[in-house]
Amino acid sequence: MNSSITNSGTHTTILFLDDWQLSSITNMDRKVGKPKWIREGTLVDGLTEGTWNFPLVVYEPDLQLWKAVYCGAVDFEPVRANKNRFLRNQILLYAESSDGVHWVKKDVSDQASFPGKRYAANQVFGLDEHCDGAPVFYDLHERDPERRWKYFFASHRKQFLAVSPDAIHWKVEAIPLDEVTLDSPITCFYNDVKGTYVLSRRVHNGDRRIALFETMDFRTFTQPEIVIHPEPHDPPLVQFYGMPVYKYEHLFMGLLWMFHTNPGEIEYHKDFGPIDCSLAYSMDGRHFFRALHEPFIPRNERGEHGGGSIYTSTMLQAPDGHLRFYSGGSKAEHFQDQNLDDAALLLHELRKDGFFYMESHAMIGRVMTRCVDFGGNGLNLNVRAPYGRIRVQLSEAQGKPHDGFAFDDCVPFCGDTTAYSPVWKSGRLPSALHGIRTHIEVEVTSGELYAIRGDFEIQIGSK
Repeated sequence: MNSSITNSGTHTTILFLDDWQLSSITNMDRKVGKPKWIREGTLVDGLTEGTWNFPLVVYEPDLQLWKAVYCGAVDFEPVRANKNRFLRNQILLYAESSDGVHWVKKDVSDQASFPGKRYAANQVFGLDEHCDGAPVFYDLHERDPERRWKYFFASHRKQFLAVSPDAIHWKVEAIPLDEVTLDSPITCFYNDVKGTYVLSRRVHNGDRRIALFETMDFRTFTQPEIVIHPEPHDPPLVQFYGMPVYKYEHLFMGLLWMFHTNPGEIEYHKDFGPIDCSLAYSMDGRHFFRALHEPFIPRNERGEHGGGSIYTSTMLQAPDGHLRFYSGGSKAEHFQDQNLDDAALLLHELRKDGFFYMESHAMIGRVMTRCVDFGGNGLNLNVRAPYGRIRVQLSEAQGKPHDGFAFDDCVPFCGDTTAYSPVWKSGRLPSALHGIRTHIEVEVTSGELYAIRGDFEIQIGSK
């Protein structure tokens, strides 16, 4: 699985989701990053309900402003369906923040207009008929600024797209998808490998597997193709509720919602159980691999927001480099208690590149990459060794150190940084090895290795 490399010219990033780019591992363990819940980043809104609360958070650097568009669930001619659950109507609510942590529910009642009833001053969208979709998509590839924000939803077996320049003013377009009974979530991402937009959804209501279909213009669509199906290593009776996808350098990261269903429900459609977030990844935005069969962002303790279900719907990199994940978190499990005022917007943070990392096991460990060809001098590592050290060696194809690039020639590093650039006492630079197949070896003493970046290309096979 070519999962841990990106080439931009001769610039490459190696991550550690798998071993594909490695030649040797000695005394190192792969560990899963653990996003930290930032409690003060919780936004509570009385109109949210866990089953429909899928927030999108965007940072707009020109405005130095964080924007959140999240879903409310309101009654629309409420009908009690079977198994004691309500059908709801989805609306969009809006909040702003200067730091992405402390939120203000912005009063936009004098700006936002829509055909449905207004339930709150920060409501930006709503219909006077059934509406079910989200999360919203922020389209950086859209040339028309009036269509930057996109919201896909279904209403009475018809598919619609609402567009907005600012997340406040929306207009609705019908899209010519085949009529099919859909329910939320309906998510979208841009595939820059193929130059297409990709919608992630279920094939139809109740078939909880992840299907993708593509379009270039939101007028012509491919047929849905199932890309992730439950596997034997998954928890028993798990279903995949949704999968928002975000680009992270060369990878497409899938936030896979794991619905742990009730074995006592034996009817056509399972409704009850907790939901948490696992992790998938892809190199091309089409073929996805499972990074985990366990939670990446687990549920919080019972009684907390996110203790019943957690729907992670936003991933982005903050200006300080940290990864941020925003979720809709509910105290109750899926459809458990829709009268409970139980849902909130949640924030988790993770170190840059922190999805997986290599940790030395009992003092000294080493990692050796496949052979690379340096095209420049750039080489830096994301490492943490506050009480240990990091050293780097550049070796010949057979493993012998190049002159002046041995571990003993390297000035050791002790500390915590996302961009450690190794220096050798010989004064030699990596570009001196251009055209020579070379291994990058990293020695880690009581520390962690998250990524290797540099001006090199991985050499795999013969071209």
